[in-house]
Amino acid sequence: MSVDLESKDGISCMYEQYFPKIYNYVYYRVYDHEICGDIVSGIFLKVLEHARDYDPQKAGFSTWIYAIARHAVVDYYRRARQPADNLDDFMDTLACSLDFEEAYRIYSEEMHGEIMSLLGVLSETEQNVIYMRYFEGRSGRETAFSLGLNPSTERTLHGRALKKMLRFFREQGISLEDMV
Repeated sequence: MSVDLESKDGISCMYEQYFPKIYNYVYYRVYDHEICGDIVSGIFLKVLEHARDYDPQKAGFSTWIYAIARHAVVDYYRRARQPADNLDDFMDTLACSLDFEEAYRIYSEEMHGEIMSLLGVLSETEQNVIYMRYFEGRSGRETAFSLGLNPSTERTLHGRALKKMLRFFREQGISLEDMV
């Protein structure tokens, strides 16, 4: 998508398209609407301040704005001195698959669970991977690029996250045999 950051109409169009996505991205990392609003405002200010730095030859606009958002969340946690979860020690590549949409549907509709509880079992990086893969529909390669990761690292994180969510679903009493 070509984004016009030189005109008021272009900026307005970009804001309308990306605000909900960026807001949700940030909210599911800080779980506080007020803090989220402050961070998102700062993100869009940075986008406007650094519009001349954006190079469509290097990355798509979506990748660029999500990188700004990711850095803003990391900065927030650094300032708040709340340590991010460390990654688990190396684990083998995931050998099973999970129909995430069905598992989440069962969890949210039948068990009245909330996404915050589910994502809360994941590290920040794992949350980013799951959010981008399942809520934004990005491929593993796109997710890796957006997060500045090697694709094999992204696959490992994706596998760990799915294993953690499987464990969480088991603890919630969801029958996984129907979903795997």
